[in-house]
Amino acid sequence: MKPMEGPTMEVTGDLQSVVEDGMLKLASGKSVPVMTNCAALRDPEKTRSLGLPVLKGEIGGREVDVMRDTGCEGVVVRLQLVDVNQLTGECCLLLRIDNTALLAERAVISLRTTFLSGEVKALCIPDAICDVIVGNVEGARSPEDPDMTMMWVRRRPGRKRSAKR
Repeated sequence: MKPMEGPTMEVTGDLQSVVEDGMLKLASGKSVPVMTNCAALRDPEKTRSLGLPVLKGEIGGREVDVMRDTGCEGVVVRLQLVDVNQLTGECCLLLRIDNTALLAERAVISLRTTFLSGEVKALCIPDAICDVIVGNVEGARSPEDPDMTMMWVRRRPGRKRSAKR
């Protein structure tokens, strides 16, 4: 299966009722992996209205915005931040809170954030509102208790440090 790069599909009915242990049972009897309740919406205003905390983090030496979503069951990353050698070839259906679904490929990424750090499996989507979304996964910190020792100021060449007041 290849991840969708085009539009998402609208979901009809309550798919949550047929998801068990992270698997969506199909009418054929087969099951597909699924991540549910993710706030990875295409509409920035709708996402902002959720009031989810967003702090800085790092992926592969690049500074990124990281959202902590306690309703989500995994980690989501913007596809453009993932190298092709990090992709696993596994796909998973991502059910968003706006009742749309997207087929996304998994990647193993190295993440350094106030909410979660280390090597994690993440779903890659092209239109994530935030660079990284951290859901309820093992090792994730509460949105009310981020590890502020992970906050850092990256010194870039030619950039002067501001004076303390």
